[in-house]
Amino acid sequence: MKLRRQLVLLSLCTLALPWAGCQYLRQVDKALSQGQIQTLEATGNAIAARLASAPELIAPDPRRTGRPPGAQLYLNPLPQKPVLDGYGDEWRALNLPPRPLLDQNDKSLAQITLGKRDSQVYLLLTTKDRSASYHDPRSDSLSSGDTVEIYTARQQYTLPVASQGPVRALYYNARRGGYERELRIRGRWSASPRGYQLELALPFSLTGGELAIRVLDRVRSDGGAPASLATTLPADGRPGALVEPLPALQQELEHFARPELQLTVVDQEGFVLARSGHMTGRDTEQQTAPLEEARWLRDWFYRQVLGTDQLPPLPNGQYPKTLTENRETASQWFSAPENDRRAPGDERIGAVSVPVVTRADDIIERPLLGRVIAAQSASALQSLTESAARRLWLTTAGAAGLVLLLLLGYASWLSWRIRRLHRAARTAVDASGRLRGDFPRPYLNDELGALNRAFASLLAELDHYHQYLRSLASKLSHELRTPLAVVRSSLDNLAAGELDADSRRYAERAADGGARLSSILNALSAANHLEASISQAEREEFDLHDLLTLLTQSYADAHPRHRFALHSPEGPQHYYGAPELLAQLLDKLADNAVSFAAEGTTIQLELEATEKLYRVSVSNDGPLLPEGFGRKLFDSLVSVRDDGGKAGHLGLGLHIARLIADFHHGELQAANREEGDGVVFTLTLPRGAPTTA
Repeated sequence: MKLRRQLVLLSLCTLALPWAGCQYLRQVDKALSQGQIQTLEATGNAIAARLASAPELIAPDPRRTGRPPGAQLYLNPLPQKPVLDGYGDEWRALNLPPRPLLDQNDKSLAQITLGKRDSQVYLLLTTKDRSASYHDPRSDSLSSGDTVEIYTARQQYTLPVASQGPVRALYYNARRGGYERELRIRGRWSASPRGYQLELALPFSLTGGELAIRVLDRVRSDGGAPASLATTLPADGRPGALVEPLPALQQELEHFARPELQLTVVDQEGFVLARSGHMTGRDTEQQTAPLEEARWLRDWFYRQVLGTDQLPPLPNGQYPKTLTENRETASQWFSAPENDRRAPGDERIGAVSVPVVTRADDIIERPLLGRVIAAQSASALQSLTESAARRLWLTTAGAAGLVLLLLLGYASWLSWRIRRLHRAARTAVDASGRLRGDFPRPYLNDELGALNRAFASLLAELDHYHQYLRSLASKLSHELRTPLAVVRSSLDNLAAGELDADSRRYAERAADGGARLSSILNALSAANHLEASISQAEREEFDLHDLLTLLTQSYADAHPRHRFALHSPEGPQHYYGAPELLAQLLDKLADNAVSFAAEGTTIQLELEATEKLYRVSVSNDGPLLPEGFGRKLFDSLVSVRDDGGKAGHLGLGLHIARLIADFHHGELQAANREEGDGVVFTLTLPRGAPTTA
């Protein structure tokens, strides 16, 4: 991974700043939420203390004292009179919570919803009976099929179930000794695939403040015993009381009202007796609804950043039993109801429930009268926290972006210095081992500067050593010529005298060794002088085709045991260069080919011409190049000949050829032929050189 990317990844650590800020905001939000719960609890305690001192406000009906739980029925205030058509469309629009009726097996047999408008009590009963048994008019029994019974404070009414049509409410008239129809009870039946439904209305005065419902489910319309039944009638046979909101309690509760605070008083069974205020300002909600809808994505993001655990939604404005049916102070957080237009499922609502208990003496504890539930939306606190989060994100994002840009700029500058040092190190030494100019010197005293100076010192030492090696050949040649001349003259004088056969053989062997050593010194001297004279060679324009033709004929005459062939384009091939040096280069290649090619084989010379370059190749049959020697062959003192060093080859011929190619800005390469039966040397020369020196 590059250094720039490493620093960019390292700069991501700056994201810990907004993360830490979010954790701090979460703690602040938690503290504010606890403070809101404590405020709601203080409000609930104050209202509970007021109601405990005046129990007639919350429990004006003494008949409810000691009644079993579940016997009472709640009358929901209705905004308008429902149409008694048996379908219950108006009830579903109000979204009122129904009361389930369980049979002896604790399975839901039916559910009822009660309401009150003016002086009328309205009832909606929905049953689950896929095999409903309707009353048979031919039967002598009061109700031969499914039956609904209504109990009031003074009377019991029997309602035979019908598939469609009006309700017939029958009661026993003890004075006349028979059953009669109660015309003040009005309603209508309707059938459905799941069972049947009853919509009913009766005067509140007819109930006497008490009401109970019993549903009997029969399998057949024969008047037999019911298969299952569900009822709200207690075991003592006395109907439960009808519970409805209390106007006096409502008026008292208005004294504690505050903006965006909802106060609810429930009885010991959780029925709402009074409610004041709203958790959110409805007018503001409607005015800001389009604006909130336009900003939902941003608000959702802030809620995700600052949100805590998933909160349960407040079910249709009704509180769960944990807040309505216990004797301890309880608190809980909810999310907004799903039908809330402004913040569905996201706005938090805090609720605190405080019990209302009459003052206890030293002997007994007074009964629980009800509970005060104080609820308030946390929109104000949430807006404050989101505003702080917005400022935090802007600040940390700006700081993180600035740090990222600084690190990126520093990484780019550092990477540029490293790349500059890398390029200088790669181009510091040419193919011949010479140092190309001065290595760049650093201008800073940091670690990279020290590395740069170390590279410069190392290359300077290498250049000095290379200069020593380059001058070593000429020094050895100069120093060895004098003792070699003494040895050769002594051997010549010795050979001129009288020697026995063994002595003469040894003298001739010594003379051959001296001659070979002399040729080695001459080659070293020639390479030295040629390398110095190449730079002084003069260039001229000449015909490359004619030069190759002449050289091919000369090679054929000089090496009669080998055949030489030339393939070249017709016509003159003009080139600007040093013909003597190119001839010497080709001599080296031809001599190398002759030394490796078998006698009688053909050595092929070829010239290819393109718009930008000439390509001259010399190929021969023979052994292949060892792997990895394609470029090493042109180094000084490198040879792959397997002759034991008897021929005195030092590997200088191809080195000289490469020096001549470099002088002409060309390239010399060696490779095995594709057929795998020999070697080809290729000289590439650029065209387009000037025609004048």
